[in-house]
Order: sequence, then C-alpha cells, then structure tokens
Amino acid sequence: MTRRTINLLQFWLTLAFVALPGLSFWLAWYVRFQSGLFPPANVHSRAYFVFAVLITAFWAFAVERLGLNRISTILALRTGINTAARACGLCALLALSVFFFYRSVIFGRLFVVFGLVLLFVFSVLLIHIFRRILYTTDTMPSGRFSIAIVGADQHGITIAKHLGSSDAARSRVACFVALPGQTPSNMNVPVLPWERLQDVTDVFHCSEVFICLAPDQIGQSQHILKDVQHLCVPARMVMDLGEGVFVPDRVFDYYGIPLLDLRPYPVDTIGYYVGKRAFDILFSSCALLLGLPLFAGIALAIKLTSKGPVFFAQERVSLNGRKFTMIKFRSMYSQSRRLSDQNHTMRSDSRITPVGRFLRRTSLDEIPQFWNVLCGDMSVVGPRPELTFFVQKFRNEIPWYMARHNVKPGITGWAQVNGLRGSDTCIRTRVEYDLQYMQNWSFYFDIRIIAMTLVSGLIANSAY
Repeated sequence: MTRRTINLLQFWLTLAFVALPGLSFWLAWYVRFQSGLFPPANVHSRAYFVFAVLITAFWAFAVERLGLNRISTILALRTGINTAARACGLCALLALSVFFFYRSVIFGRLFVVFGLVLLFVFSVLLIHIFRRILYTTDTMPSGRFSIAIVGADQHGITIAKHLGSSDAARSRVACFVALPGQTPSNMNVPVLPWERLQDVTDVFHCSEVFICLAPDQIGQSQHILKDVQHLCVPARMVMDLGEGVFVPDRVFDYYGIPLLDLRPYPVDTIGYYVGKRAFDILFSSCALLLGLPLFAGIALAIKLTSKGPVFFAQERVSLNGRKFTMIKFRSMYSQSRRLSDQNHTMRSDSRITPVGRFLRRTSLDEIPQFWNVLCGDMSVVGPRPELTFFVQKFRNEIPWYMARHNVKPGITGWAQVNGLRGSDTCIRTRVEYDLQYMQNWSFYFDIRIIAMTLVSGLIANSAY
C-alpha cells in the first residue's frame, strides 16, 4: 500500500539514522579505551553515557533539519557526502556548545573525533545502502505495487506515465478502468469496462485504486464513489489542486501526485502496522503458551464426545480481500464443506454438539485463532472475518461493507463487545460498528475492547 509503505520506509530510515550515534560512539569507546591500541585512561562511564544520549538527540535534530530521514531527500542526493558532513558538523557544533559549560568531566579527544568520523562514514553508507535497497526492490517482480487507474483518458495516462517514470513511487499500473462513455485506445495495459470494476482485485490483484478525474468530470464523482466503495482495497482520488496547494491530513503527496484518501485507513499508520503487530505477536504467543493445558482438555472432550477432527478449518476473508484458512475448535458434528461454508449458525442449531454448545457459549472455540494472529492473517482486535460466500453476497447489498477489509480481522471486535454476535444480529449495524472502530482506532481502543471482552464478552446471550 502506497501511503503505508512511505510511512514504513521513512520510519525504518529514521530509526536507522537515530541508531548511528550509538553504534559510532560505542565503537569509538572500544577503540580508544578497550582495544589496547592507546594508553589506558580513567573514564567516568556515566558521563560518557550521558554524552552519547545527548549526541543522539543532537544528531536526530540534525537529521530532521536536513531531511535525511525522508525518502525524497535520499533519492535526490548524488553521493550524500556533503549532506552527511553538514549533519555531522551541526551535531558537533551543538555538542561542543553544550559541553563547553560541562567542566566536571573532560572527554577523550580521540574518542570524540573517532565517534564523529565513524558517524560520518556510517551515515554515507546508510544513504547508499537505502538507495540500493529501493532500486533493487524496484527491479524485483514483487518490488512494485499493482495499481488500478479509474479513468482511461489522457488524464489517467498522464498519471500512469508519471508513476512509470518515478524511481521512488515503486508502483506499476496493472490495468485501467474506463468510465462510462470513455473509448480508450493505444493502451499498453488492459482496460476494463466500468461494469468489470471488481476485476481490479478479483483478477488483477491490485493493492490500491487511483481515481483520476479531469476537472470537467468532477460531477461524476458521486456515482463513481458509490461503486468504488464495494472494493476491498484503498481507493484514493488524484487531486488536481494546482501548484502549492496541499492539505496534509486527508491529502498527501505521493511523489508528485496529490492523493485524497476517500476514507480513513488505520493500516497506513506506523502505530498500527508496527505497534499493533508487535502487540499481536506478544499477546497471541502468551495466550497459546499459557493456554496449553486448557487446549488439551478441550481437545480431549471433543474427541470423546463426537467423531471427527479436533479442529475445524474454514476459508475466511482478511485484509484487502485476501483469503486465509481460519481454525477453530470443532463445535459441530462433521458435515460437508459446502453446507458449513454457505450457512450461518442458527440459535438451537441441531448441528452443534453438546460440548460445542458450551465452547461457543463461552467463546472457547475461538482460542485456536491466536495461531492465525501469530501467522499474520488476523489481529487480536478487529472486525470478525466473514465467510467468502457471504462477503460476495454482502458486498453489493450493504454500503461500505467491503471497507471493513481495510484492516485485519480480529478474534474480538467493537461490534462483538457491544452485543452484535451471531447471525440474528443486524449486519448493517455490525458494519457501522466496524467502521467506527476503523475511524477511531488507537492502541488504547484495542486495550479497551480486550478488557470488555474479558469482563463481559466471553459469555453473552448472543453467542450460540
């Protein structure tokens, strides 16, 4: 995904630059005081640690000031030597200004010089390594994102050419979608009629959709957005705002192309992509390890009371419409795959075993899904994953239904802790709660939902 990728790359680039002073001055410490190459000296370790922390803070300021943590800056540099030297010089100037008044400890000159030299060398190396990584991934088959462009006219072709000529964009146009009334020609990629809009994900597996409307076509936007809402990938509108017009909240610059987010996408943020994933791995690992005795007891009860496997696997739909196999403890008598995949469980369903009824009532049948979380197909908190059959059914019946696939599905969710569990609850209302979760996502919100699940959500009247 374009915006998430930009944020993620700049996050790792910033993190790498901020880590350089620690590495540089640790090596300088080793060479000066522990390698035996120089006469021994009495050092105040705590003071040197404070020195390293302050140098890191000054370096972070210099990097931000000169834009070294921005992808556009890195790609625009030729050698990076001049910019890296300026950053080191600014960092050294700030450090000398502060430590001029700190007289209680005299820092080793060789230590300071070695550290700054290494900082300069490492920063130049990092610039070239990062540039090489970007250029290498561009040449790989999976290195560029597949994008569909809605609008098969000269305006759309111009955007496609811009993306194709940009080394930084890391995107390729997989197909165009012609708007009603457009008769495209001389296209070197497939052009879909408007009636086949869903093929951009079902056939071409595009990661995002760019809607390119010329100024005289803006009047069609409402009709276009009404149909685009049924896609399960982010849709962004190319904005012809003119020079110097930029709104950083919902509009962001994608390597020279202003894009408007049509709805909020939490997965674009570093907090969601990195922080939420780290929490999911930690939480699911603890749940699986601590729950082993309980798992063994449940497995034994299932085996002793009904024929069939302990686990039940079923295809569900995850982030951006990707299909995955969700696992649960089997709570029903063995049945055909077609019957289970096309029928929701009903209250007092005769297919449910006695043990299965208890498991479903207490939500213990969902515990194996922590393995799906660990594998990255699900999250601990998110909209509940739906059967593929019902996704195809609801996508055209319920407005914004497919928007819930712009985040990973969860074991528990905002709709579930508000009592919307089971097939007899209103699908439209569940979707509204899922959209509320997406629009207001935060780490605190996830913790709140988990707490509500543990306190009151495990045993609910709507669970059966």
